[in-house]
Amino acid sequence: MGGISVIFKSINLLFMLKDLLHFLFPKSCPGCSILLLTHEVLLCTVCRATLPFTHQHQSATNEALGKFYGKVKIQQASCLLYYAKGGLVSNLLHQLKYNNQPSIAFVLGQLYAELLADDQAFPSVDYIVSVPLHPKKLKQRGYNQVDGFATALSQHFQIPIHSSVLAKVERTASQTTKSFQERIKSKPAVFQLQSTPNLAGKHFLLLDDILTTGSTLENCAKLLLQIPDSKVSILCLAYTK
Repeated sequence: MGGISVIFKSINLLFMLKDLLHFLFPKSCPGCSILLLTHEVLLCTVCRATLPFTHQHQSATNEALGKFYGKVKIQQASCLLYYAKGGLVSNLLHQLKYNNQPSIAFVLGQLYAELLADDQAFPSVDYIVSVPLHPKKLKQRGYNQVDGFATALSQHFQIPIHSSVLAKVERTASQTTKSFQERIKSKPAVFQLQSTPNLAGKHFLLLDDILTTGSTLENCAKLLLQIPDSKVSILCLAYTK
């Protein structure tokens, strides 16, 4: 009995320390900036309840897949949330990319994994591939904002991440803040297909944070499809028209 008593005392002490740390170093919601309650993880209850889910994964002919019609052959494509300038998702992606909060991608990836699993909409995939950052951008930011998304899906579905099949060899400006016309006129990002031993016939799940014109994902998908008998599906955290 004495051992059990010590365990319960230790657990209570941990909860007390957690509450104390939360009091001394309160965390705020990246969506609306209000302070989080002790039981809230990353997002406040209100922001979680108002996330604008697209439910694109429930349709075989959704608007995300439509971005690639006639351009590149994709097996499936869908995005988790709708993006609106100045809105909740815009705030989340800004915090993710520019305020050193990579955990946002992981938490949203967990939400997406649960939705995909519940609806049995996840394709049969061999490798998860994030759209790569240019090495200078990666060094500057310290992380690829898509990697948390990839990790969440990999852990949930037990699918390995292939981090070296694609490389970005030319640095380009962010597309997120540009208008639709500016995005269309932008020069596509330049990527390269790296060494691909034993990848013939594999199905790749290509990930990015936001789907805008689709040019970046199109270019990456075309490179992956140069691998003999390969297939590509696409998932993104956000979709913007």
